[in-house]
Amino acid sequence: MKVFIPHHKVLNIYFDEINKYATIDYIYGKLEDYKPNYEIVNIQFPEAIFAFKVPTKEQLIDLEELFLIWKIKSKIVLTLNDIESHYDKGNKFSTLFKLLYKYADGVIHLGNYSLNKYQSIFAEKCRHKLINHPLYDSLLNTKEVFDFQDKFKVDFQDKYVVSAIGSFRSMEEVRLLLAIFNKIPVKNKFLVVPNMLQFVKPKYFRPYRFRNIYKYISEKIICFPLKKEQYFFDNRFLEYGYMTDLVRNSSLIIIPRIKNLNSGNLFLGLTYDKPMVIPKIGNLTEVAEYFDLPTLDLKKRNYNEVLSIVTDEKINKIFKSNEYLNKKEQFHPKKISKEYESFFKTLGGI
Repeated sequence: MKVFIPHHKVLNIYFDEINKYATIDYIYGKLEDYKPNYEIVNIQFPEAIFAFKVPTKEQLIDLEELFLIWKIKSKIVLTLNDIESHYDKGNKFSTLFKLLYKYADGVIHLGNYSLNKYQSIFAEKCRHKLINHPLYDSLLNTKEVFDFQDKFKVDFQDKYVVSAIGSFRSMEEVRLLLAIFNKIPVKNKFLVVPNMLQFVKPKYFRPYRFRNIYKYISEKIICFPLKKEQYFFDNRFLEYGYMTDLVRNSSLIIIPRIKNLNSGNLFLGLTYDKPMVIPKIGNLTEVAEYFDLPTLDLKKRNYNEVLSIVTDEKINKIFKSNEYLNKKEQFHPKKISKEYESFFKTLGGI
């Protein structure tokens, strides 16, 4: 079986984990690279089809025509990472997403929340399947681990390292992060955010020389009253070698998401058995509850309850228990890969 993915690989390597154990062929390419012998077209990130640039009306018309052609020989499957684009403040990707809701023959949901809530927005004949997000198993065995402290000139010695991996999409997420960090009941806490201010884009200071100044001022305003020695922020996507080292050195991981359906950061934390502050949103809730981990209720604001649990050394007993380790096997990428293939073969009539 051949599965065509009509966009290039994204920086998130979660699908590489699935591909590593595949017995079918996953083929990445441009829209024009499609071939009629591809039984499945699997779209993981709709925005990636157009390289995360908002498509024109003409491009969307052409894409709809392609969908109709593809459906003659293939089944279109959407992996529902989220119901809307993270990169779309003006809702400009909404038409692209709606086309997929209209023409998808199958949808892979990453949790029951998504499965139950969003089936109705797809075509009546569309088939739905719950398949878990895989753990980042390859990172555990990688030899490409780089020294984060040496690279960024920070010192983790005698510090309670709190990290937030991934880029921030809004000020609301930043405020949530800082609210959590400020309430952590540890004296020597140190906050590390590799991709903090990407969403801060200077609108008025066009000359390039003013942009760093703008971001410097923004950081000072946003981070007040934190002292500089309490945090390290940067504005880049972190290479996996450095990210692996950072996660290994972290005492606590914060997932400062507010409205996402899913977050790969949760499975990164599970991969390394790290205490996490997990928001009670989307599919994250059921995964946290499955592993008996506390969730942060954004309405009830139960910060103290959650932080008292995740900063207690007793939580490490959960990560060492046979029950926890057995549950992790349900998220091993080898198992997830088989579930993908089974669903694809069912849709393809094989």
